Amino acid sequence: MRIYYTLTGAAPRGAWLLPGRGGEGSAAAWSLLLWALRRERGLDALPETALLPGGKPYFPGRPDICFSLSHTAGAALCALGGSPLGADVQRVREKDLAFAARLMSPRERGDFAFHELWCLRESVYKLCGEGSLRSMPFRREGGRIIAPAPGAQARLYADIPGCACAAAAYAGEAFPPRCEAVPAAELQKCVVV
Repeated sequence: MRIYYTLTGAAPRGAWLLPGRGGEGSAAAWSLLLWALRRERGLDALPETALLPGGKPYFPGRPDICFSLSHTAGAALCALGGSPLGADVQRVREKDLAFAARLMSPRERGDFAFHELWCLRESVYKLCGEGSLRSMPFRREGGRIIAPAPGAQARLYADIPGCACAAAAYAGEAFPPRCEAVPAAELQKCVVV
């Protein structure tokens, strides 16, 4: 698995608006995926895309390519690998902390910052396609993050300025030591339509 991110705030407003790919953050995530597929797989275009029942995109004709996309204010993320995975990025905003008491158990409040827990929940949900984003329980034991889904493992990343980030995969998948930054200017070469 590899995890790539770009800071979208550096691009001119409207630079990411691409037909059929949602708003700026979503389009930036898709452009990041195409950039990663060119780099890692030598592909010049995205394979045909479909949606799983929970809404996660995938390539039905390319089961050897697994990916997860996420975006937040000012950043986009793409995790890419050969087996199922999930990833999420969230901008850390103080106003979100009011939700923490309602969405975190006392133990979770001791183990994680609110945005970390939310990214963990999102990444495992994207991996498994099930669970409650409001109550999926996580905990730390001996420095390890214990995910609630059987066989799932998760990791937090602090590489993206001003953001929390997490990735999830099934046991045995190796997590990269860090997320790799991709300059927004590089992605402007990847037109996704």
